[in-house]
Parts: sequence; C-alpha cells; structure tokens
Amino acid sequence: MDINLEEGRQILTSDDKKLGKVAGTRDECVLVETGHMFKTTHAIPASFLHDDGDELRATVSKEIVDASPKIDGDDWNCEDVLTHYGIGGPYEVDPDPDGVENAETVGAREGIDPPPQERIGTLGETEKPGQRGPAVRERMPNPADPTGGAANYH
Repeated sequence: MDINLEEGRQILTSDDKKLGKVAGTRDECVLVETGHMFKTTHAIPASFLHDDGDELRATVSKEIVDASPKIDGDDWNCEDVLTHYGIGGPYEVDPDPDGVENAETVGAREGIDPPPQERIGTLGETEKPGQRGPAVRERMPNPADPTGGAANYH
C-alpha cells in the first residue's frame, strides 16, 4: 500500500505529539522538518509511516526521532538512519554484553556446539536431508486420550 509522502504533510508520533512536516524523501527514508523557531531535519524510515486521515502517523515516539542523526544538507546516509531505528546495519548480537564469558560462548569460539544444539542433534533423523532438528512423526493413537483421538482406530 502506497502512502502519500507529499511535502508539507503533518506527521504525528505514536504518542500523539506533532513531530513535524515532510520535507522530502530519499531512498527508504522520509525527511522530517521539526521544531518551530530552531528547525532541524531528521529522517525516519518510510515503513514507519502510515496514512491517518489528512496526516501521517509514525510508529515511534518523538524522543526516538529526536535521538536520530540530524540531517544537514545532502551529505547523509539512509543506512545510518535505518541502523538507528534497528532495521539496517549489522545483525550481530553480542553474546557477552557485559564482557563476562560463559561456557556457551567459549565453546562456540572453540568450535564446540552449545548444549541446545547438541540436544537437537540427538533427537533423531530429520525429514529433509541436511536439515537439523527433530523429525516430525505422526501421533500414535492412545486409547486413554480424552479428546477421542483414538476413537477412529479399531
């Protein structure tokens, strides 16, 4: 569904605050002019906006937009903006965010499968060659099943 990103259109935030007006578009980002006396320009991913009557509604709060990189002229990168909003950039999670190592991360560094992956590997054959995980099997009839699942088995 395409939305109308016409310049000058008012944008409201998810918490019903006036964010600013559309000042333009570039790549996957919409430029938003904010402020009354001291105007600044920020960018927001176009996927975070949707039509709401005569206005556009953002799916994030004003504080998140204000914390985004300021846009000054044409020297900015949409990828940096997307990374700020969590939809661009590297998708790497630090397993030791506090710098404290644990057995799982040490094992991974040494090439040893962590215990959850070992357990999955011991559950049996998989349905597809090369797929890791337990095999899916048909449910066996149980005469004591209160749902009557075994009623059709004679």
